[in-house]
Order: sequence, then structure tokens, then C-alpha cells
Amino acid sequence: MRKLALATAAALLALGAPAMAASQNWNVTEERGAGIKEAQGVWAVTIDGEKLSGSATMMLDNGNPLTYTLDGTIKDGVYTVKMDKRSDDKKGCVWTGHALSGTGAQARGLIGEVACEGVKLIVRAAGA
Repeated sequence: MRKLALATAAALLALGAPAMAASQNWNVTEERGAGIKEAQGVWAVTIDGEKLSGSATMMLDNGNPLTYTLDGTIKDGVYTVKMDKRSDDKKGCVWTGHALSGTGAQARGLIGEVACEGVKLIVRAAGA
């Protein structure tokens, strides 16, 4: 009886495991061209399969807060994330990122471009 109960519990956990979302915090930097930092802070990200969602709590280089929501997908190692409801009023921002290549500590994390209406940024994320 005990073995049957343990086997049933293990089966239920195994079936439920893929459906469990993973929450994590990423340290993020937004840069304008030539590596000039515009904002840095944290993305609180939840990944559920190929779906990514969350929120950003950043600080602009002038000391003002910057917040926005995150909603996107991860497919074949490419992250496509809408950065909506930005408190700096940038509109239509979409980040397309990928894992850094190479070895060592500098090769950890993600990098990619953000296209907004009228401006382009680079986002670097660590902790991914």
C-alpha cells in the first residue's frame, strides 16, 4: 500500500513538473549606442515553457525610476520580449536577445537589441 502511494505521488509530481513556472531575477542594463548606460536594475522574470513574463524595476542614469512589464517567448534560444507600459513613455519596445557566446564569466547571460519607436537600445541581462 505504501509503495503504491509513493509511486502515485511520484507520477503526479513528474506529470506536474513541466507545468511549473520558474521565477528568477535578472540583473539588466539598458544601453544606448557606444555602450553608454541609460538604465540598470532588475527584471523579475517567470518562465513557463516557451513563455516569458514579468516586470522591470530599473533606475535611469539621471536617478529617476523606470518600470515596465515584460511579455514574450523563448524559441530556439532566441528571446523576443515586449517591454510594455514603460514609465519613460518609450513605445513599441521589443527586445530580441540571445545567450552570449564564448567561455568564462563574461560569456554568461544574454544580449540583444531593443527596437522602440524612434530609438534603439542594447539590453544585457545576467542571471539568465
